[in-house]
Amino acid sequence: MTLEDVILIDGNLRPIWRFFLSIVLVFLTYVAAYLLAGEVRDLIPQAGAWYGSVVLLELLGFLGSFKIMTRVFERKPLGVVGLTFHPDWVKELCVGLGIGAIMIVSVSGAEAALGLARFARNSLPVRGELAYGSSLFLLLLVSATDEELVFRGYPFQKLVESLGAPGAVVVSSACFGLAHLGNAHHTWISTFNTMLVGIPLSIAYLRTRALWLPIGIHFIWNYLQGFAFGLPVSGITFPTTLLNAQVRGSPWLTGSAYGPEGGLLCAIAVVGAGIFLFFSPSIRMSGKMKELVYSPFREAGPNAALHISPGPDAGKEGPT
Repeated sequence: MTLEDVILIDGNLRPIWRFFLSIVLVFLTYVAAYLLAGEVRDLIPQAGAWYGSVVLLELLGFLGSFKIMTRVFERKPLGVVGLTFHPDWVKELCVGLGIGAIMIVSVSGAEAALGLARFARNSLPVRGELAYGSSLFLLLLVSATDEELVFRGYPFQKLVESLGAPGAVVVSSACFGLAHLGNAHHTWISTFNTMLVGIPLSIAYLRTRALWLPIGIHFIWNYLQGFAFGLPVSGITFPTTLLNAQVRGSPWLTGSAYGPEGGLLCAIAVVGAGIFLFFSPSIRMSGKMKELVYSPFREAGPNAALHISPGPDAGKEGPT
């Protein structure tokens, strides 16, 4: 085997090297977003404005980076990453919102029923709650999209082609958990649960080959948990919430200051969601995504590669 064989396949960069290249672009995007957002912080010192500019710049950077990758190596539009507005995208997003809502309501309801937490209505001005809730809605939606683009988007998809679906899920989920080690109040349970939640999110992508379903689950879990129930979201507490949560149970069950992701009650909900996503016959790839994902290369020039070597999951609608 020559060096060219290690790097190239059918005249194109192997998926594993595309994975590493995309990780470099992700890192550069993070750095650029934080540097540019620093200018916003100087002009507008509010933390919300600074963080909002960070996640928005990250979104633009990820989309631009993956646009380059799909154009150069796949000869396909950016939509192949999973954000194309195919005919079923609204349905997939709504299903994700429903699954995520059931998960967090189940965990919060279990905490209340077991006497581990108490929820009371906050006596804050309705107008202020609506204004904050609306801005937080957009902020968390963009943030969830950013994370899904990184952990279930192009880099993950190249891992699937290189390692197969099971190997890619393990690597991506482990990285997803480790990426949250910098969060306040993290524990080994919170890290394990964050790794664990990467599995149903990955299954949601693999079953649909689109990111709408995992984005819906990810976003609504964070939004309802933090704004509606007033619980910490991975160690972050929001200043304005609909309910005031007083958690008194054992940290290993409730997650305490880290939030439900730090407790074992969360693990039960995550496993249940994973089983549903894996076996549900109603969750499947749309015809448009099949065409986009499994179609051959589109020529970009006289010397362009004509096809890509299919990954281990080519032609399959779900995880193996």
